[in-house]
Parts: sequence; structure tokens; C-alpha cells
Amino acid sequence: MDSFDAREPEWFDVAFEDRDWDDTGARYGEVEASSDHFAVWLEEQRVRRTTHAAEELATLDRFRLRMEQETGATWTDPDSLEWRSFRAEVAALLQIHERSAESLLEFARLLRHRFIRTFEAFRGADVSERHARIVVEEGAGIPDQQVAEYEARVLPFAVQLVPSRLEKLARKVRASLAPEAMTDRHREAVSARRVALDPAADGMAWYGALLTAQDAIGAAAVVTGNAKQLLHQPGEKRALAQIEADVFRDLFLDGMGVRATLEGGGPVATPSAQRGVRPEVYVHVPVLTAMGKTEEPGELEGYGPIDAQTARELAGTASGWIRLLTEPETATVLSFGQKVYKVPAALRRYLVVRDEVCRFVGCTRAAKYCDVDHTVPWVEDGETIASNLAHLCRGHHRLKGSARWRVAQDPGGAGVLTWTSWTGRRYTSQPAVTLPPPRVRGPVLTKLLAQTAWADDAPPVSAPPF
Repeated sequence: MDSFDAREPEWFDVAFEDRDWDDTGARYGEVEASSDHFAVWLEEQRVRRTTHAAEELATLDRFRLRMEQETGATWTDPDSLEWRSFRAEVAALLQIHERSAESLLEFARLLRHRFIRTFEAFRGADVSERHARIVVEEGAGIPDQQVAEYEARVLPFAVQLVPSRLEKLARKVRASLAPEAMTDRHREAVSARRVALDPAADGMAWYGALLTAQDAIGAAAVVTGNAKQLLHQPGEKRALAQIEADVFRDLFLDGMGVRATLEGGGPVATPSAQRGVRPEVYVHVPVLTAMGKTEEPGELEGYGPIDAQTARELAGTASGWIRLLTEPETATVLSFGQKVYKVPAALRRYLVVRDEVCRFVGCTRAAKYCDVDHTVPWVEDGETIASNLAHLCRGHHRLKGSARWRVAQDPGGAGVLTWTSWTGRRYTSQPAVTLPPPRVRGPVLTKLLAQTAWADDAPPVSAPPF
């Protein structure tokens, strides 16, 4: 499959390449566009988009093969520095997270070397990228000798069915070919259970969990059952969907020592509140906003900007919210020079706010779970100041220590990092927020829960995956 044909697709030479559309898109040249013209144009664009996506994946796989030849790295050893460096380069090039880059590399490899018929259908625009991905993902775990049969049974439907229906059919075909593997796959999938928070617009967010099917269905039944009971209560004005969302919220909050409310208002505390587990979340509130003199937005860790009223309410609540008040005027950089290696508490707090996440390109691991790294190593006369410190997760701390990636920081203390990759390309990492560094005297940060143990610059021998 390495001899991928990169010739331009047939759509390039068809009659529509010389269109001259007017501002309304209703005419091209002297001929009025009919519905059929629009349909042909959309079909051409679909073919073009699909063909381009297939070519991009083929190029990505060629890039992987060349890198493996040059460095000796291999996808079978994803923890090696060579592979992680390559993966970081792909993520930076495509402006995606490294986990997404790893997934894309694996998808490209499987398409070109295992599910070959699926790749040919994808390259010919007979199936979309989503259809091809379903065939590959649902075909995981099928023995190599059964892949051809699996594709023969699934691909004819891939050109007919929408993705959701194809996914169900492919799952059935896989189960019929390798029923004994279902238990092992499920056992492995159970180990991947997790919760996820996905910020949404206008002060909202999605919160959910990946569970076993029976647990998820049972949980949904509990939520809906409770919601339906409340729906018919006198005075209830919420829609069922709104009540379900409120019940979902209250069930979690009840575990913290509060009870659900009929009206969907704020949760009411119960005696068990003293025994509940409380969240610890930073909420950044400008001082003038907290005083009610301005409406400047606050910042909620893990989400982003929140309106001033919400920020004020959170800043005034009991424990659980870690309040951070910021001064409106610019302060000077706090410097402890070369005499101190360990990062002082006030400076650590400032760096957590400034960085928010690991400062490697595209990484989103929270700063509170990262190491504070001296950009210029302390043993090389690097100072313990804001302009020479940044958070790096253990994995990227090791990557920096390998010398395959180099990093420089803006000497002005703004926290802008410039990374140079092993191929010589440069990528810029901006700080999460722009705040003045703390002063030597006078508290800028108040009532913060600070991390007390910080790793040395020397990366650990064994680091967790990132």
C-alpha cells in the first residue's frame, strides 16, 4: 500500500472548475443554476473532501514509516522518547491533542495495512471517513485471518447506511465472527470507565460518565423515574428534560450532604453536609467585581469565563470554592534569584493561575498535577523567577529533558514559551491568563490551597502516560 496514487481525482477536471458565481450564488456565467447544479456541486465537494482526507491519512502513515526508519522508533513501543517526540510533532503540526494524534496515527496504520479494502473504498469516496472509522473501530479484536470476511460482509452496507446504523451492523458482524472475544473486550472496556466534563456555551457544561451499558441504563431510569414523579406535583412548571437535569444534579449534590428541591432551586443543606466530600475549585474574581463596583467576568477553573454575578456568588460561598482575588493594577515580578531552588509558595500559586495546564504545545493536563520546571536549568544558572518557570506534566518534563525539544521563555515574565521541535519547527505556547506576578509584600492571592511538594527539574526514571 506504500505506492499510494496521489494523482488528482476525477472531479478536478469536470465542468464546474471555471464557475463564476454571483454574490447570491444563484447564477454562474450566463446560465441560471438549477437545483441539480447545486446537488452536483455538493456531491463534487463531498468526493473532494473525502479523497483529501484519505490522502492526508496516507501521508501521515508514510510520515510514520519514514520516522521509524530514521530513528528506530516503532508504534509498538509508544512510551519510547523517539515515538513520543514524533507524536508530539504530529500533534503540533495538526494543532490537536497528543491523544488525538496517537489515535489518528493508529487509524491511518490500520487502514493502510490491515483494513485495505476499507481504505480503497474510502480513497475512492465510496464511503466517508466516519464510515471507514466505524469499520476499523468495530473490527478491533478480529483475528487477522477473519478481517477479509469481516470487510466483505460490512462494506456493502457502508455505502448504504448512515453511520449509526452501520455501527450497529458492524458490531453484530464482529460478534458473529468472534463471539468468544466479546467477554474479553467488555472486561477491557470496563477498565476504561471514567467521567468527563465538557464546557459548553453561556455558562453551561456537560458532565457525564462512561459506564457499563447496564449501569448507564439503570442510572438513566433512576433519573427519569424521579423526574416523572416531580413532573406531576402541584405547582411544577419545569419541562421533563429540565427536571431530569435538576434531578441528575441533586443526586450528586445529595451525596455531599444536600437534598433535592421540588422547585429546582439551590440545594438545601442537610446534617450530613459535614461528612460530605467537597470539591476544591479555583474561582478567580477581580477585586472590583467582588466589591460590586465593576462587572468584569471571573474565571472558573476547568471551564473559563463566568459572569460577574456568578463569580460574586461563588466567592461568597462556604468551603469548597477556593477564592482567588486579583488586584487591578500591574505588579512587579517576584524574584528569588539564584539563591533559592525550591519555588516559594506565593510564586507557585501565581504560576498555577498563569499556566493553568502543562505548557507543552497542545497539552491540557491541569497545572496542579504537573511539575514546576526551570526553563533554563537551575544548575546552569537559571533563576527561580516567573520568567524562568513553567508547569510541565511528567511526560513532557521528560521530553524536554531528552533535549529533542528545546524551549525558551519570554524574558519579560509574560509566560510565553517558544518550543523548537526535533525537526526545527517552532511552536508558541501562550499562558492561560494574563495576571500580574505577585509582589514581595502584600497578599495578591488569598485563601488558596497550595501544593506543598514539587518535583526537581530532573525528570523521573519512570513517568506515567500523558
